[in-house]
Amino acid sequence: MRFGRRGELQTEPAAADREDLVERGSIWDWLPTLLAFLAIYGTLLFFYRPNLLFSLTTTAGGDTGAHHYPAKYLIEELLPHFRLTGWAPGWYAGMPMLTFYWPFPFLLIAIFNWFIPYQIAFKLGTVLGVFALPAAAYAMARLWRVRRPYPAIAAVVALIFLLVKIHPVNGHIIGGNILSTLAGEFGYMLSFSLVFLFLGTVHRGMEKPGFNMLFVLNCLILLGLVMSHMITTIALVCIVPGLLLVNPRWRSFGYLVAVALVGFCLSAFWSLPFAAHLEWTAHMAWNQMRSLNDLLPTAFLPAAALALIGMAYAVARRERKLLPLAWMTFITMVVFWIVPNGRLWNARILPFFYFSVMLWAAYGVTWLIRPFVVMMHDLFRMHGRTARRIYVPLLAVVTGAVLMVTCTTAASWIKWNYSGYEGKAKWTEYKEILDYLSTLPPGRVMVEHGDKLDEFGTPRAFEIIPYWTPLDTMEGTLMEGSYTAPFHFINQAELSKQPSNAIIGVDYPGLNVPQGISHLQFMNIPYLIAFSDQVKSALALDSRVELLATFGDYNIYRILGCTGYVEVMKNQPVRLKVKQSEWRGIANAWYLDKQAMQVPLVWDNGEEALQQYVEITPEEATSPPVIPEQGEGRVVGELFENEKLTFDTTAIGQPHWIKISYFPNWHVEGAKGPFLVSPSFMMVIPTQSHVTLYYGRTMANTVGQILEVGAWLLLLIISGWRLVLWRRRRRLAGALITTPLASKGPEKEPETLG
Repeated sequence: MRFGRRGELQTEPAAADREDLVERGSIWDWLPTLLAFLAIYGTLLFFYRPNLLFSLTTTAGGDTGAHHYPAKYLIEELLPHFRLTGWAPGWYAGMPMLTFYWPFPFLLIAIFNWFIPYQIAFKLGTVLGVFALPAAAYAMARLWRVRRPYPAIAAVVALIFLLVKIHPVNGHIIGGNILSTLAGEFGYMLSFSLVFLFLGTVHRGMEKPGFNMLFVLNCLILLGLVMSHMITTIALVCIVPGLLLVNPRWRSFGYLVAVALVGFCLSAFWSLPFAAHLEWTAHMAWNQMRSLNDLLPTAFLPAAALALIGMAYAVARRERKLLPLAWMTFITMVVFWIVPNGRLWNARILPFFYFSVMLWAAYGVTWLIRPFVVMMHDLFRMHGRTARRIYVPLLAVVTGAVLMVTCTTAASWIKWNYSGYEGKAKWTEYKEILDYLSTLPPGRVMVEHGDKLDEFGTPRAFEIIPYWTPLDTMEGTLMEGSYTAPFHFINQAELSKQPSNAIIGVDYPGLNVPQGISHLQFMNIPYLIAFSDQVKSALALDSRVELLATFGDYNIYRILGCTGYVEVMKNQPVRLKVKQSEWRGIANAWYLDKQAMQVPLVWDNGEEALQQYVEITPEEATSPPVIPEQGEGRVVGELFENEKLTFDTTAIGQPHWIKISYFPNWHVEGAKGPFLVSPSFMMVIPTQSHVTLYYGRTMANTVGQILEVGAWLLLLIISGWRLVLWRRRRRLAGALITTPLASKGPEKEPETLG
């Protein structure tokens, strides 16, 4: 019982308040939703054909085709040691694997791989977010208690959002749709779907705040979405305050804060090192979109117009439950305009704005049910209730049919990706190259960049050399996670007719094969694959290059003069005391100057061991003083493993290059350091003949793991306590089973729109 608005006693709950995740009433009440979902997922399976998804081929296409190395490294190297992050030598002269990228999608792939072959596990991991979005949109609307048929129409609109390319410029890589997922953004897609599920479940938790199983579920969903993509997490932080518009209570606010804190602690083992070491990434210098056409492209205007109808309809019906959606539309539009140039590209926020507008359009479509009912009555003498029941299934079927006919780009991309490398005409040649590389001694491989590589399945086909062979390669997909990536792309520009120039904000040179070979020698890269006539002709004239093999247009070369991972410096380094954020630009200029490269630059962060060297200003970085080292020592042996490098040297007290990317987790025994040395490597000063470098922990790792353990213990305590309470209620219910209960009578039909 409760009191109504005027104080009268009510014995029946309001119909809108009875809306829950489970449809109530007869089969006719839930059958329309079921039929709509059959149409939605039937459409998705028309594009994602089961014979492609469940074939034993290695997924190709875009960035997706290069994500096999992180997946393999997690499965074979990290998980056996109960870790999700670590050091991977296979890309960019070594990089912190899954430290600055999202481990949860790869963890799901690894879990699937326990039960099914890897190739299928990988495919299912990449499509999970796509198949989850319609269900997540439906669940959010149901959990917000928005009246039928809006939740089902929201699911139909999610299908449209997935398949239709909204933005005309690079619309396939901004995230949140099928094309962006096929291009490699499957982590974004999964997190995007989880955001909308979380908005529904946390709203339900805010209605009756408490430390219950829903609280546990909300914390776990938050953990999953945070560890699937950081940009979606940033968007969620902006969006979630809108839930307070319908739950404006301090208890609801406290519940939201509690979920956020526990969710953060659950992910702290990953998120704390992410935040603490973000400066050691090859961040982009994005120039933001600023025009109105970027926000509202012409192709999106019909949806925007229908969204205005939906907004007007919601205002007319006083639909307060959609206030969070209004906030989402508003705040994502604001964020799009105010994000400054820098690391975050504002286009990555657009999927949330677009989807919120389309959810408003879905509400506009619910208004159209009224003229539809009238039309069905006039044309077919159909009863109003019957017309309302067929409205959503018919809408889903028609929508699916139109998408099947019009979305040919998505269909062709899906076939290209999931037919795999093995399904390409050049597979035999690609496999021959890989088989030959497998016979070579260990070392790094440099590959000329160009569109021609796409004939193997993706322009990134050789980025998974570490997946196929024992060798390492210089380029990888997770380029922003490596401090060496900008300098690799300089090498690529010097050795490619069609360089990618992938890192925005780097000063790239033109084609310069001799300089490129010098850089390969310096970086200890003994192998090069080239295919363009211009580059191959220049290589044929260079005595430092030896042709090893030819496969079609592809030549494989050995670079002579590579001296190993450890090298005694011939000249004393000079120290540079600058902000860490200034280092990349200075190192960029140094790396492009052949004479300057004779003198190493070392970053002076106040270490006592570096004070013996001459200090220079940033302006002197390209003309440093040359002070030869006096010692005659040398490296007499080295052994490089995944997360460990040991070497013996007779040059005790002299600085040594360590030609592995610098990162704060590296520690050394038997030497001082490691120090950051130009361009992005490490330097140590041995204090004994035997030196060991190893990849360990930092304070951020330790604190993060402590917070993670504490959060898991809290959730276990809550779960255990709720289980005890549940068992007590079961026993009490058993004791009262014979007690006569008053009948509530039949429930009313839940109120519907239209």
